[in-house]
Amino acid sequence: MHSLPTVKIMISRILFVFLSFTLLLPVSTLHAQSVTIDNSEYRKKIMQYLASDYFISEGVGLKKVYIGQSVEQLVRQLGKPANKKKQGMFTGTVVYSYTLDNETAIQVGIKKGKVQAIALAGSMSSQYTTIKGARFEMPAYEIINYYGGGTLKNNRLLYQNQGVRFDFSNGKLREIRIFPRQ
Repeated sequence: MHSLPTVKIMISRILFVFLSFTLLLPVSTLHAQSVTIDNSEYRKKIMQYLASDYFISEGVGLKKVYIGQSVEQLVRQLGKPANKKKQGMFTGTVVYSYTLDNETAIQVGIKKGKVQAIALAGSMSSQYTTIKGARFEMPAYEIINYYGGGTLKNNRLLYQNQGVRFDFSNGKLREIRIFPRQ
């Protein structure tokens, strides 16, 4: 059994802790409210970014350019290509080249009037990123962290079941290739 002074000390400590929380709670709530920004302009910019076409979906492509899209739809979205060339004598593939912005270029492989493959090349300043977070100039080990096990072979990481391949130069991601999942 505890002596009376010990019980008083325990009760005073419990009371102190209780009062500390009840007195600090309104202050911390007030602080949290002051940190929360309800700036409609800021919110608008965030929503525009999230709705933008900067996210590359593995096995699919972008909102404006995607696997299975017709040539007509592609040209409607991106305009006339800067360059158009046949690839391989027997494949029947035509490659359309575009510049998306100052930091990113795209090549679209078309066969039988449909988009079959997409390749994006960019620099560290490119806004384009995969849904899982891969960005240009990332090292291979970071891509493996996002996508799971993989082996870097001939400066490439291939994820056939996800419909994406990453090409590296000097140890940094330089190109992202999208194709149908297999």
